[in-house]
Formats: sequence, structure tokens, C-alpha cells
Amino acid sequence: MNNLDTTPQSAAVNSLPEFADYQTAKRLFSLSRSYLYQLVEERKIRSVSLRKKGALKGRRLFDCASIRQYINSMVEEAE
Repeated sequence: MNNLDTTPQSAAVNSLPEFADYQTAKRLFSLSRSYLYQLVEERKIRSVSLRKKGALKGRRLFDCASIRQYINSMVEEAE
């Protein structure tokens, strides 16, 4: 017998990356770079900066799940 799950799945939900740089986050959620940084500063979304020890510059990655939670909270507030 074949035990495959045939329940329909949304490709968009299942293909969301765990973390995204600002260009990818902008493309996925239509949020500007400055707004993403503002939300991080206000602790409404999470991010991490990856950089080598002693380096001044690094790579900022945004937590896609926290962005989605923030957007969902805004939808719930509007209702």
C-alpha cells in the first residue's frame, strides 16, 4: 500500500525561506529596506547580522516567520 499524503499544499507557504536578506524580504513581503530596519529596531520582527570576527560590515538576514507574524498581527488589529 502507498501511504503518501495527498492533501493539497500551498507552494508559496511551504517554499518560504527561514531567513531572507532585505532584497528577498522586499520581494516576498513588499516591505522596504528602511521599514524592515525600523521594525527590527522596534523589536516587531527579528533579524541577525552575520559577519566575520572583527569585520565592520556583515550580512543582515530577516526572520521570515517573524515578518509573517507581524503582518498577521496587523491584519487581526484591522478586523
